[in-house]
Amino acid sequence: MAIDFSKDWSIIVPPDVPQAEKAAGDLSRCMGILAALNGGLRTVRPKVGDSQKPPNIVRASDPMPSKKVSVIVLNCGNSDSRRNGFAWRAKPERVEIFGESGRGLCNGIYSFIAAMGISWPEPGQEKIPEAITGLAYDNASEPSRSEEKDPLAPCRRFVPDGKRELGKMLENCETFAAWAGRNRYDALVIPLAAFVSEKPKVKQLEKFAGEYGIALEAGGHELSSLVPRTAFFLHRDYFRMEDGKRKKDHHFCPTSPGAIRLIGEEAEKLFRAADYIKVFHLWPDKGAETAWCACPTCRAFTTQEQDRMGVNAAADILAAINPDALITFYEKTGDDGKIPMRKNTFKMEKLPESRIINA
Repeated sequence: MAIDFSKDWSIIVPPDVPQAEKAAGDLSRCMGILAALNGGLRTVRPKVGDSQKPPNIVRASDPMPSKKVSVIVLNCGNSDSRRNGFAWRAKPERVEIFGESGRGLCNGIYSFIAAMGISWPEPGQEKIPEAITGLAYDNASEPSRSEEKDPLAPCRRFVPDGKRELGKMLENCETFAAWAGRNRYDALVIPLAAFVSEKPKVKQLEKFAGEYGIALEAGGHELSSLVPRTAFFLHRDYFRMEDGKRKKDHHFCPTSPGAIRLIGEEAEKLFRAADYIKVFHLWPDKGAETAWCACPTCRAFTTQEQDRMGVNAAADILAAINPDALITFYEKTGDDGKIPMRKNTFKMEKLPESRIINA
């Protein structure tokens, strides 16, 4: 089965699904590019942005075209973005793309575009086929990546790899948000400190990401950031002990009243700055998940239990500031510890990997 994009096509979009508007625009433009190739109108590879006969975008509530045209019908369910699955099927003159939600519909649209052979390897870059003689498609579907026991929704998260990566995201937030949407990321994880130091840029990124139904989340490997390293010079007892000496490189001493008090102060400041965020991540230091305190008091607790003490201290503050928000935590397979977690926490079974972009 081949699809000829050089025919007259219309894209029918559902009403009141703003998250799909940008994706529908990309679909129309990409089909115009392929119409040029598929119709034999080009002898050389078209430039990025070039198109030929892009399909009309018609809202489902508008009058349908009077003449017979091929159609792409977009539709979605009423679920929230935690249900991000999709399905699409293609016939020579009719394509149907369904999403469980507006976010799921975006994922379905970009899955279909990927099947065309068009991709976005880096922000601001678009890769299109060299030449096409006919496009053959199989139907495609992807259920929500969530499990019923997961209240967060398993989404595909982008975690920046350090401050330099974050700087690229915030300096080019519109381009970056478009790249993330086209590559089917469902959430962007922003370091907590950025909600204070880069608040206007973070809000701008939230706006552009929202156009694709992408959520902003806060944190990462940042539990130890709630005990700033600058406190080490005056309050060494706040930090973990190793071989009888206090160390400031990883984590802190969770049985220190001063450290717990400082966690509360820092968490309140950061949670208030990000009071519109619904998911916070407080994971242990990457590669040092078991580097916890060995002071006489802490030795009675496993590394997992020490981690839980710190997360619970932050969770108590979050519950008072933002009762609808959740904190995720992570502990390696093994002894889960006997300290119960607060109701507004959730254990991540697997952490997303940090990504590096080259834009």
